[in-house]
Amino acid sequence: MTLSVLVAAGGGLFYWHASRVASHPEAAQTAGTTTTPSGYATDSNGMPIIHDQTSTTGGPQNQQVAGASTSTPSTGNSNPSTNPLDASTFSQYDKYKNDQSAYFIELQQGTGDALTAGKQAAVYYRGWLTNGQLFDQSRTGSDGKLQAFTFTQGQHEVIAGWEQTLEGMKVGGVRLLIVPPSVGYGANGQGSIPGNAVLVFQVQLVAVQ
Repeated sequence: MTLSVLVAAGGGLFYWHASRVASHPEAAQTAGTTTTPSGYATDSNGMPIIHDQTSTTGGPQNQQVAGASTSTPSTGNSNPSTNPLDASTFSQYDKYKNDQSAYFIELQQGTGDALTAGKQAAVYYRGWLTNGQLFDQSRTGSDGKLQAFTFTQGQHEVIAGWEQTLEGMKVGGVRLLIVPPSVGYGANGQGSIPGNAVLVFQVQLVAVQ
């Protein structure tokens, strides 16, 4: 089953086709080329279900890392060996620890308005450490429904890795973001996030205005 494309948010991308148990690298493609996985269970909000190892919730993680770079990573073709929707496999992304730009995997292609600089985004999200620990997620309101987190693209209201990987995303889309510390929380970390941590986020764009 075809799963997704791993994209370097700084411009290049590394493409793979994978089954749930095996994968192989493909030649680099032009930026913006994506394929959409299918056949996965989704939750009540339409997000592909990721299986957690642990679940601990922290506060909102929406601070810009000073000096974060947006240059294109200089890595070679990626070769993920497992299902990207299984949090127990997120340690495979530790290899991006020293990269200077974030990556994303297109889990579900959006069809609505695109997020561009100056527009406000409303998203549902979940965030993991690469050991599979869930450290943050969208809050649930008193009515039991998820509350969207909002920010303005390009205004440094979120970490640089989010701004890189969500640029151009369309409403209805879901992406898995792989954020190295240089565009995440750096050497110091924050709250339950340790220093020099690679972070993995699942983000669903629900509205743009």
